[in-house]
Amino acid sequence: MAHEISSVSGRAEIAYCGTTPWHGLGTKVDGLQTADAMLAAAGLTWTVSTQPLYLDGGILVPSHVAIRRDDTGVVLGVASTRWAPIQNSQAAGVTDALVTEGGAHVEVAGALGQGERCWMLAHIPGDFEVVKGDQIRPYFLLAWGHDGKHGLAGKLTTIRVVCNNTLTAAGFGKGQKWSESADIYVRHTKGAALQIEAARTALGIAKKQVEQTADAYRLLAATSLTEAVAANYFASVFPTPERAQQDDEGTYQERLARWTATQDKLAALYQVGVGSDIPGVRGTAWAAYNAITEWADHVYPVLQSGQVSTVRQQSVAFGAYGEVKARALAGALALAG
Repeated sequence: MAHEISSVSGRAEIAYCGTTPWHGLGTKVDGLQTADAMLAAAGLTWTVSTQPLYLDGGILVPSHVAIRRDDTGVVLGVASTRWAPIQNSQAAGVTDALVTEGGAHVEVAGALGQGERCWMLAHIPGDFEVVKGDQIRPYFLLAWGHDGKHGLAGKLTTIRVVCNNTLTAAGFGKGQKWSESADIYVRHTKGAALQIEAARTALGIAKKQVEQTADAYRLLAATSLTEAVAANYFASVFPTPERAQQDDEGTYQERLARWTATQDKLAALYQVGVGSDIPGVRGTAWAAYNAITEWADHVYPVLQSGQVSTVRQQSVAFGAYGEVKARALAGALALAG
């Protein structure tokens, strides 16, 4: 399944309110949702448990257990005996603490693979404008794994309303260390329930981060750039490709041509990208940064055939390619000095 959304008996395990995500998959709900309600709508009320792990021939592995999804019987991963499940309902409890205390509401919840990775996205009250007419909506993204590798990770992410650019990507990819990219991280241990309770208190961090993010974006909008400086900025985020030892001349020239095309597209988005017509945007570090986020969200996922690559979309939203946005923001703030 190219989109990787978990599906049971033909039903995609995802629910959403507002715009349809993930190419029309999932259950649409109306109105403001609590985390528990969104879990139910997405079909994520199932649990996981640990089962003894055996080698071929029936030999017990005493140091490890299998992680079993209870409703389907599918083994989602393997972990040491120290591992203890964080159930979907427990993860939802973290988000509901924010919903209850801060007035947030959940907009998306879903599962990937066969349920190995789950996530929930909640809108946090605190929308702000960078310049007049350029609104930002803050969200809290919670992701958790049942694969024996990933714990529960939470991160603030922001979306620019005018173009639906995700300004800060999650970085919760399949092969990444979620603990390194998360604002809040809870490991799967037998003390996880206590850690989750502590994490609820830590959600207050999100409100402070929203204020800091607003200040940073406004600083970018107050920083003017020449086209030459903007071009150097784009090249710093996407450096000129080095010629690999195994590259023949034709292969290297193809890579160089793709890089040049990306640089040209970024230069164009800097001038005429979505939102560039808002007074106070064009010609600033804010415009340059948004050229990269627009490219990542709306240009990079589109293949030459015109089809949208769900693999690339997931890489931008959850995976390693989201690191580009972190690099872009750091570089833009360095220009703002």
